[in-house]
Amino acid sequence: MRYSISAHIPFFNNIDTLEQVIKSISSEGINFRDVSIYDDGSSSDPSSICKSTNTTLHQYKRNKGRGFIRNKATSDAESDLILFCDATNLLSDKFIENALHYFEQKQVAAVSGKISNHPSIKNFSSAWRGRHLFKDRNDFGPIAQEASSLTTYGTILRRSAVLDVGNFNPALMHSEDKELGNRLLKAGYKIIGDPNLTVYSIKKDTLFSVLERYWRWYGGTDEKFTLKDYWHAIKASFRPMMQDDIRANDWKSAFISFLCPHYGFLRHLYRKLSGKIQKLS
Repeated sequence: MRYSISAHIPFFNNIDTLEQVIKSISSEGINFRDVSIYDDGSSSDPSSICKSTNTTLHQYKRNKGRGFIRNKATSDAESDLILFCDATNLLSDKFIENALHYFEQKQVAAVSGKISNHPSIKNFSSAWRGRHLFKDRNDFGPIAQEASSLTTYGTILRRSAVLDVGNFNPALMHSEDKELGNRLLKAGYKIIGDPNLTVYSIKKDTLFSVLERYWRWYGGTDEKFTLKDYWHAIKASFRPMMQDDIRANDWKSAFISFLCPHYGFLRHLYRKLSGKIQKLS
């Protein structure tokens, strides 16, 4: 079966990795209907890269958030299948080709793979990210399964299914994929996770950026973080997180694990006091 597919890359100050990502997508050997970059109010201008790689650029003067950008990209897409690939991720060889056959099932709304650090990324913050967020040391087995949540770091979506449940929520700055996934599953659609498909992160996280990523990863749609949640996060930071770091003799990562719940709680307090906690529209 032949498919028409669009490729969309959300971009926010990822100028150092954007060209690599575009080349990775192009090397998949797929004849895309359109390849577009969505610049979400960056301070770095990707226009020269887009021009040299023959990609379409959509730019916004101020940061509108992940939900808005993915909503707009889905609305704009010229194909029913859309590859979303973050501007810091590379696709494994034949990622798209090996994912497309799942869409022969009409109820399949999304297909994702696992995410790992690229072998070239060696710094300690990224190592922590791989161990605790990407779970790249886990054995996910060889068989594709129906997933219980949606991720969009490197994912093919069925546009008609996404629009059927109301598209991405444009009000969400983060957790927009998980929230959409819940609606897709509730409507009877399937999300497939195939461990044979891999997305490689080429972003070198810093201590601050990996703590921010941890907060977004677990913040949830409503950013709820009670004192009880704080206590459970502290316990989880010691076991299994710090426990795994110490077992790996990685004391720098253990320090990050120790900081995570405190950063998350302080981030919550700041957003609550400043009135910035996101709300479902």
